[in-house]
Amino acid sequence: MDIQPSIIIMPKILNSDKIKEEDQLIQGENYFLPTFIEQTIDTAATNSDSIVNDSITTDNLLQLADSIIDTQLQGALFYLISGHGGPDPGAVSEINGKQISEDEYAYDITLRIARKIETHSGKLFMIINDPDDGIREDELLDIDYDEYCLPQDEIPRNQTQRLVQRADAVNNLYEDNRDYKYQRVIVIHLDSRSTGANVDVFFYHFPGSKKGETTAKTLQSTFSAKYAEFQPNRGYHGTVSARNLLVIRKVLPPAVFIELGNIQNEQDRKRFIKPDNREALAKWIVEGLIEDFENE
Repeated sequence: MDIQPSIIIMPKILNSDKIKEEDQLIQGENYFLPTFIEQTIDTAATNSDSIVNDSITTDNLLQLADSIIDTQLQGALFYLISGHGGPDPGAVSEINGKQISEDEYAYDITLRIARKIETHSGKLFMIINDPDDGIREDELLDIDYDEYCLPQDEIPRNQTQRLVQRADAVNNLYEDNRDYKYQRVIVIHLDSRSTGANVDVFFYHFPGSKKGETTAKTLQSTFSAKYAEFQPNRGYHGTVSARNLLVIRKVLPPAVFIELGNIQNEQDRKRFIKPDNREALAKWIVEGLIEDFENE
């Protein structure tokens, strides 16, 4: 079970159909309960697209109160949306005879972003959730179809309905959290192009959204600086552009849509197949969000 203190995925919500009035339990029913983990800090630099990063000892997300390391994101609120999920795995590819899917990697990276936001005292909502997948350290992630949309809604098969559902989930939460002056929607996806198309992480914002554009440019600048530092001979060519995508058009807070790479391209896949690189992606994204929040 993936639960964090400030992520609004509480046991009572997950068991809402099995709890009577006045929080009474029903005899004979099974209930989901949170699992606590310990966190360790890995100070060794990793390879490829990775840098110094945090690691955890299990595949669960839950953070203990003493895992908060600073208050850099205190007062910031994020709505994290991992792409696809439920009946829609998104883009798929095959490695050594095993099929992999966009939604599993987007979800894993989004969980890592969530964990890091919490360690910097930020508040967040995971809009898409999986009841049994936490942060995983495997390279080839198993595909399942049990993701749901906050609060605990089944994800529709119809694409437009899926997108509207998650945008509505954000907007409903936004109405209850207007006291947060800094709010951002972060949407995580993988791209799917021809196998020969090698692309860097790139960013979309809604046309006319100045705050969304600023956040996207700050994230792009962070990635450019990180590649210059850790892989100076590689170069970085990730772009920022405006695009009229349904979710970032419909949500009320400023939004950034992030494409992490081409799932069909062998070189791009290293960016998210390797768990250390998934950790680095999350770390760099959160570092960019910290800078954006500080400059707001």
